[in-house]
Amino acid sequence: MLLACAIGLSTITCFMSLLPRFALPAFLALCLDSPNLHAAPVTSDWVKPGPDGKLVYRTTPVGDRIMDFSTAGYMGGGVALPTVPVQRTVQPSGGTNDAPAIQAAIDAVSALPLKNGFRGAVRLGPGNFTCSQTLFLPASGVVLRGSGSGPSGTVIHMTGPRHSAILIGPGRGRGGPSIDDNEPAGGMPGETPTNEFVGAETVITDAYVPSGATAFAVANTKGFSVGDQIAIRRPTTAAWVKFEGMDNLQRDGHAQTWIAPTRSEISVRTIAAIAGNRLTLDLPLSDSYDAKYLNPPGTTVTRLKPPTRTTQVGVEHLRIQCPPLEIAYGQAPYSAIRVNGDDCWVNDVYCDETMNSTTLAGRRITMRDVVVSHTYPNLGASKPTDFSIEGSQILIDRCHVTGDNEYFVWTASLYPGPNVVLNSTFRGHGSRIQPHMRWSSGLLVDNCTLPEGGIDFANRGVAGSGHGWTMAWAVAWNCIAGTYVIQNPPGAMNWAIGCIGRRGQTARYFDDAPILPEGVFDAYGTPVAPQSLYLAQLRERLGPLALGNAGYDTDPATWIVGKNTPRLPDLSRDDDPVLGPDLALHRPINTGNVRDRDRRFGGEKAVDGDPKTYWATDNDARRQTLEVDMEGPVTLNTLVLEEATGLTNHVEEYKVEGQGGPNWTLLSHGTTIGTHQVDHFPDITVWKVRLTILKAEPYPAISKFGLYDAKKRDE
Repeated sequence: MLLACAIGLSTITCFMSLLPRFALPAFLALCLDSPNLHAAPVTSDWVKPGPDGKLVYRTTPVGDRIMDFSTAGYMGGGVALPTVPVQRTVQPSGGTNDAPAIQAAIDAVSALPLKNGFRGAVRLGPGNFTCSQTLFLPASGVVLRGSGSGPSGTVIHMTGPRHSAILIGPGRGRGGPSIDDNEPAGGMPGETPTNEFVGAETVITDAYVPSGATAFAVANTKGFSVGDQIAIRRPTTAAWVKFEGMDNLQRDGHAQTWIAPTRSEISVRTIAAIAGNRLTLDLPLSDSYDAKYLNPPGTTVTRLKPPTRTTQVGVEHLRIQCPPLEIAYGQAPYSAIRVNGDDCWVNDVYCDETMNSTTLAGRRITMRDVVVSHTYPNLGASKPTDFSIEGSQILIDRCHVTGDNEYFVWTASLYPGPNVVLNSTFRGHGSRIQPHMRWSSGLLVDNCTLPEGGIDFANRGVAGSGHGWTMAWAVAWNCIAGTYVIQNPPGAMNWAIGCIGRRGQTARYFDDAPILPEGVFDAYGTPVAPQSLYLAQLRERLGPLALGNAGYDTDPATWIVGKNTPRLPDLSRDDDPVLGPDLALHRPINTGNVRDRDRRFGGEKAVDGDPKTYWATDNDARRQTLEVDMEGPVTLNTLVLEEATGLTNHVEEYKVEGQGGPNWTLLSHGTTIGTHQVDHFPDITVWKVRLTILKAEPYPAISKFGLYDAKKRDE
């Protein structure tokens, strides 16, 4: 049973207010017991300052440890973002499309010769620029710079057909990239690395290479030299998939593939030293390599050609403005910035109403002071993300998002770290930081605040298309969040250290059993020293100057401020005097049809607690279904259905099903609804509930679809 708790913070005075969003009888929760944020910090044995001030790391019996994340960011971390001289200036025209003039200036600067790695900056003057197409920055060494991200600075107003505002690197044609539906914008990884394989190839001979390691033995080093860039290909084998418990994914009677054997996790590193048959790398590995599950064919090491990527491109000091739309993100017309390059940055950019706002598909990228604001919640159970990590050495620093029903940050499939989310604030009901699918590794969420949201390193099971285990070797460090689901995959670990918030355990998504092993919670409810793991590692690796380059003071007491972010107002409640709280209230909804495609009749109107609003379908709709995503395992035994006033008795037959495993179970079947229909059924733990209208007169209109655990009310 969930317990209420007060922890003495303005940030989170009590987590009971989260229960309508995440009230999970099968969710085993623990509570804090009044920790004091201002008490002297404790330390964690996993990483702590030693007697000489150097960081000391605890290792597992086989040598795994929390990795050094400090190489995340522009130029490998600790390097100041450059100030590039202006070569062209563009002023707003007041016309219907400024994009051609801006693109012409970008193209002119792109044609200039490189000088110290840069060609120059295009400056956009203050004012409103109307743009109906993507702005492309395909050439290295070009910066797009506005005159400020505030309303009186440079504002790019997005209009016209569906497109991204800005694309760094090679694009998908001049029409701009699409906004993908739950798949990475950079394409499915694992087929090839960022550059082509050449010449030398060998295999790792160590029986086990631990996560965090910087060296390993290979069969031979012939053809390899210090300074070579290499690809370390971790294969997907049937033995490893079985070991992870991902060989039995089924949904609606159909088997699902977690990771195909043709795909591999590829870590790109540089050889720092060669001693005999042992290679030392420039930065640590974010994953482990266990020959017992990876042989055959084994983990290969291949020399790469020098990269031909777009590099040294920045976007800074501007605002991207879109019209607010109450819409499902798959139908949203505009995203903000796609970075398909290396050693790039986005700094001081405000994204207003963009969906799937940024995609980071490269290496050594810094996103600093990027703000994303949404007026309306994303509609539907499928969620967008505002920061999609689809590369390595990504640093998301001092960023802010406000939005309901979305992923603030996710990682896509098979992307190794280090990747870091630092000192950022994310606000919104039903939103979270959650690696999305198919095994990425090495993520640090450092001093982030999510008053209403969650941080999940979890097994998503058959969610999506069989997303399964999403993350290994990840760390949440000194975070404040509403909830945590931290789980340990077989043979790997995930940590929550110095974190504050409700923690819980679940089965893998859409299952009700078994409960999966919980990850490592250390110093639970009490912040630890050092205050920031990333900044402490950066200072140790490069010295105090690197902190200044990153925009932080050398005094650790000033590293992280503003941890008292107030909670957003709680969502409304709807408590039935007999049945208790409505557990479907404000949940994400998917529908088979919406009348006239008018949001006034959207499925969410059946769970908004307002008797005057309703979900309705077209007269000839073939798919009259309403599906509620419970966002976790919830025990139910009662449902309430109501037709809209003046439109009663249109429904002539319906059924309600619940999904608490790979298949749907019938909960209720009836022939009439009317003004108030209550159906009881045996206790069942479900992740989703679906109403299907089997027969109706034109047109059905459902004003309430309520779900309850009536027995829990009396506990």
